[in-house]
Amino acid sequence: MSKRLKIFLGSWFVYLLVRALAATYRLRFVGLDAKEAGRAHHGKGSFCLALWHEQLFAGIIAHRGQAFAPLASLSADGDVVTFVMDRLGFRTIRGSSSRRGKEARDDMVEITEQGWFTAITVDGPKGPRRRVKGGIVDVPRRTGVAVLPMIAAADRQWVLRRSWDQFKIPKPFARIVVCYGEPILVAAEAHGLAFGEAKASIRAGLKTAEQRALADLGPPS
Repeated sequence: MSKRLKIFLGSWFVYLLVRALAATYRLRFVGLDAKEAGRAHHGKGSFCLALWHEQLFAGIIAHRGQAFAPLASLSADGDVVTFVMDRLGFRTIRGSSSRRGKEARDDMVEITEQGWFTAITVDGPKGPRRRVKGGIVDVPRRTGVAVLPMIAAADRQWVLRRSWDQFKIPKPFARIVVCYGEPILVAAEAHGLAFGEAKASIRAGLKTAEQRALADLGPPS
């Protein structure tokens, strides 16, 4: 079987799996006031979600039906993710830190001005796990949108232990708490030390959002 056919069949399988699982999930949103505060920083209500790569599955499902333009890598995995996200109504942007990075960031700047909100897995697509990379700083610095840390925590989930990020897929009928952290602003002139401080603020925002999400979720059922 050719690689292209495998990707095509795999993409349909993942898409149907996403639709089937999503129909069973119980979603709870926390920090919606922070999300609205993030919107208020841009004339068209745009912002940039920052999330860990391991929570991409739940993060995608949580934003169905919204003006969402996430970033996907140019890898085979990115092909599958793009296939699924396009069919969920998103406008996927392709690129990563290693391939088409500058062009992807330019695309994100352009679509932000059209009123879409973007999303970046801050440690993706290849890790190291939970280490914030610089891409999340560049787009907000150029557009003036706020960075909105986001955590999607489930009470029961499969964990792909062999993947670099410990990728998580909530199990059927899982409760999922989607928590938005306080918006973080990045100055247009953020370089050097200020650039590093912005990354540290995003990392701290994700940590706080995760603590809040887990507290709201409660003990595993």
